Parts: sequence; structure tokens; C-alpha cells
Amino acid sequence: MAEKKRRLKRLLIVLPFVIVFILFANICDKGILPAWLQKPINAANNATGGLIYNAPVNKSGISVHIIDVGQGDSILICCQGSDMLIDGGIPAQGPNVESYLKSEGVTKLDYVVGTHPDDDHIGGLVSVIKDFNVSTIMMSNVHDTTETYKNLLDVIAAKNKKITVVKPGDTYSLGGAQFTILGPVGNYEDLNNMSVVIRLYYKQRSFLFTGDASKESEDDMLKENCNLSADVLKVGHHGSSTATTPEFLKAVHPKYAVISVGAGNSYGLPDSSVINELKAAGVVTLRTDINGTVVFYSDGYNITYKKEKNGGYINESS
Repeated sequence: MAEKKRRLKRLLIVLPFVIVFILFANICDKGILPAWLQKPINAANNATGGLIYNAPVNKSGISVHIIDVGQGDSILICCQGSDMLIDGGIPAQGPNVESYLKSEGVTKLDYVVGTHPDDDHIGGLVSVIKDFNVSTIMMSNVHDTTETYKNLLDVIAAKNKKITVVKPGDTYSLGGAQFTILGPVGNYEDLNNMSVVIRLYYKQRSFLFTGDASKESEDDMLKENCNLSADVLKVGHHGSSTATTPEFLKAVHPKYAVISVGAGNSYGLPDSSVINELKAAGVVTLRTDINGTVVFYSDGYNITYKKEKNGGYINESS
């Protein structure tokens, strides 16, 4: 009997603290505190993996989805009813990409971009273009002889579509956002350097998508004084040491970077030198092999991101 009383007494002592914590978490979750107080609370919540509260994701404005397609690239961008797909992974990933698009409510695509003819970029686009209504198909002025590239041309022809060959400086609208073609600046023997490079911006926030563009392409964009600055960088060539030079990274100056890469890939990517460069620059780095699909949301001022694995919801104001 005495032991029960002691337990009850301890519970009564702890209970008010639990109630206060719950109320405090509820207030933090609603984001109604003044900015000078909310910001350090958000930082503490992020540092503890969401221990204080489960931060809501702001889905208004624009969303950028770096889809986990293993060793390859596939990026969905949605803004106010307009949707764009950049790459689609290898051919076997086509159905997975389609399923993801449907899960996000995408029924048509305003733009499909094949950054360059490598299988791990254009492979999945064959089935996507076949099954979805696509308005504009964009590629750089490059050709290849692979079966995958032939299949892509065949399905484009079967849908009575033409390829829009991109040129540096061309700008397009995507809902309330705009995107500008930055590369390829020249003609290169290495198909990776022929990758379409896109800088997308929505109000005060921007994203840079580089395909497999490597050092030569990066250097030429720097020489052309392209506006490379971006809050979020999709790291070039799956984190290979052939891309993301220190000079290029300095020009982009991202807060976040995402490496689209397959777990245990035979190339040993991402390269440790790139990881170290990003770390030294203070860039928050995410990887699809570790974090799964990564989604960024922005109202044009703040950026929120969501990790499929190892993290859940994280709120970050930029």
C-alpha cells in the first residue's frame, strides 16, 4: 500500500511537467510563437530528430521530389498545377516512376526533360511518355546509338511529339515558377557534359539540376558567368569526383545538396572527396541511398524538406 502511494506521488509530480510539455509542443507545432523564439525551437527540434514536435510540411507553392530510383536520376517538380519530370532512371524504373507520379496526383506532364542519353537517366522516360500526356519534351542536341535511346525516339514519334532542343538562356514557366537552361554551353565528346542543366526559381528560392554534367561543362558555365546560385543543388553525376568542383560549388553556394545514387553501387559513389567538399562548405547533404526519396517544399521564402527514410519531417527556414 505504501509503495502504491509513493508511485502515485511520483506520478503527480511528473504529470504537470508532461502536460506543460504537451501544450508547449502543440504551440510549437502550430508555429504561432514569435520568430525570435520559434527559430531556436525549430533548430532544437531538428537537432533531436523531431523530439519536441512533429513538424508539419508546408506543401503550398512548389515541391521538388528527388525520387529514389537506385543508381540513376529522376526528379519531379510540381508548382500550382504544372508538373515537370527530369529523367526517369533505368528502363526497369519506369513503372516505379509512374506509380510515384500517380501517388502525387500527377495526370499529365507539362515538361519531360531527358538530360542526356545514358540509360540511368532516360530509360524510365520511355514508359512515362508512352503512358502520360506530355506537352513538351526537352533534350540537348546530342544523339546516341543505344537501344534505350532508340526506344525513346520511337515512343516520342509514336505519340506524334517533337523534341525541343534546349539552348542556354532559354527560360520557361512552370506554374508560378520559372526555369532557365544553363547548359550544355558547348559541344562535348563526353555525353555526361552534354547534360541539360536547369536552374529553377520560385520567388526568392532556387534549385539547380545538373544531370551528369562534369568538370568541363561546369567550367564553361562558370566562364559564361551563368547565375548558378541555388538553395538546393542536385549534385552532378551521382556524387562522382568528375563533377562538383570546389569552384563550381562556391558559385552555387547551396544550403542543401541531394545526391541521387544507388545503395552499394559498383562505382563506389558518392566519392568521399565530394562528400568532404560539401561538408567543408557547411552544406546539408542528403542521399537517396540513405534517405530514400527526398522532397523539398517551398512557399518561395521558406524551405521544408521530407526524407522517406531516417528522419521523417524536418522544418528548416531559409
